[in-house]
Amino acid sequence: MRETLYRAAGWICLGFFILGAVVLVSYAISSPELPPANLVSSLNTISEEEALSGSASSVVILPSSEEKTWAILSSLKDGALQTGAGNQEADRTKDIEYHTRPGETLSEIAYSYNISYEALAFYNDIKDVNRIRVGTVLRIPSLVNTKTVMENLAKRQPIKQAAVSRRTTKNAVIAFESRNSGDKNRPGITVQFSIVSPSEEELQSIEWDFGDGKRGFRPNPSYEYTEPKTYVVRLTARGTSGVVYKSNPLYIDVPHPGLTGGNVITKFVTLASPDDVFIVDGSITEVARYSSIEAAPLDFSESDQFLTKVRFKKPGYYGLTVVDDEMAEHYYSIFVSPLPTIHADAFPANLNWYRTQYNTGTSSNCGPAVASMAIGWALGKYQSVADVRQTIGWQGNGGTSFEDILKVSRSEGVKAEARPLRSLQDIKDIIDAGNIAIVLIHTGGLTQAQTSPDKSMFGKYYNDEVGHYIVIKGYSLNGEYFVSYDPIPNDWTVNSFRYADELSMVGRNRYYNSREILRALRRYEMIVIPRVSE
Repeated sequence: MRETLYRAAGWICLGFFILGAVVLVSYAISSPELPPANLVSSLNTISEEEALSGSASSVVILPSSEEKTWAILSSLKDGALQTGAGNQEADRTKDIEYHTRPGETLSEIAYSYNISYEALAFYNDIKDVNRIRVGTVLRIPSLVNTKTVMENLAKRQPIKQAAVSRRTTKNAVIAFESRNSGDKNRPGITVQFSIVSPSEEELQSIEWDFGDGKRGFRPNPSYEYTEPKTYVVRLTARGTSGVVYKSNPLYIDVPHPGLTGGNVITKFVTLASPDDVFIVDGSITEVARYSSIEAAPLDFSESDQFLTKVRFKKPGYYGLTVVDDEMAEHYYSIFVSPLPTIHADAFPANLNWYRTQYNTGTSSNCGPAVASMAIGWALGKYQSVADVRQTIGWQGNGGTSFEDILKVSRSEGVKAEARPLRSLQDIKDIIDAGNIAIVLIHTGGLTQAQTSPDKSMFGKYYNDEVGHYIVIKGYSLNGEYFVSYDPIPNDWTVNSFRYADELSMVGRNRYYNSREILRALRRYEMIVIPRVSE
């Protein structure tokens, strides 16, 4: 009996001990003061066990007794918290004091810590988000407090629901000016953005989407782009009266260094027959996509001590690096026709006027692409597809017309004109006169390439069956094929194939059956583009 009483008393004591521990830990967690050393020790033990087990995503690092902060939460991988603005080396287990610097906005600061500016304003009891003085000390909420703030903001939403439902959306107008900031080996442009309307005084918050995942929060930001592609930039702003403004898109084009017209870095050569010989004053030191010169299908049997003469054993594209007598380096992009042809662009050799829809912001850009090619061919001038599209005012519905192409081409000084197209001879006459022709076809009438498009240049290399603009720039001597500059591939997944050099697209010099092209015409006219005399 006594032993039973002792056992019961022991269980009761243990129960009180556990209850006391729970109360103590609960008090420590809910207390506004930092927890005592025993809870820190417990957290440390837990973190060590998780780290040893490999399941921890963070560790608690305890300071020395002299330090005021009691713990720092940091990533196991790199010791930094990832935010939208990059790495922030900060302790997010507690609030952070942030001293506002000159030129900063509340939106910028909030974005760098991955919270909304509304939450930051609410947490700091800021009434006017546009009037933040330099030196103002903001409290950046900890991760836990950020969650609490967002919950509190959500609770206030029903009160504002009536106002939100009446909020209107208006159009904002934005513009840009750009300048080249790259060099012959590195692409890049610096863009100065501006808000045309509404006025800056009418806006409470501003957010730019620069098209590459980055944001800006100032009225007239300057931004540098370095990766070749076209970036779609938009602005979203909120007015002082609650009106939401959304802007027109801007298309910022960063061309590959080798794509700009008239460049002296890459010279483009068309060999119109497999029997043609490429002659260069210098020595070939490298062939793109081949491990060595010996591994490339080149025949140097006609070279001599004065000139390098090369015959190509296979048709297709070759990138040759040539070093001249003065040790200067030149790069040639050479196309070798698979059969005897007449090409309007056999000369000049250094003109690259092919344009593609790849990375031009949206799909269905064949109209602006062929207009860009027309300008490049006629004037030797690089006019990006994005710039042409903005000039046309194209809205993304694929509705670019003959008249649009004629208008934008002529506005740049191109002597473009529409002519009837009824026969193979009509095209031959245009090419023989040294001109190119833009035609509108339905791609469903073209035969698909029988092998991989980089192995065969005959037939279309995409699955689409749509209305489509192409440029005809040559024909085979037997009249069986037209040589086309086809401005696909674009951003559609099925059409994204490109050659490895990022310049020679599979759409450059495509051979389409001439009878198929004539049957596939959607308009029995062509836009004729002549070269403008120097």
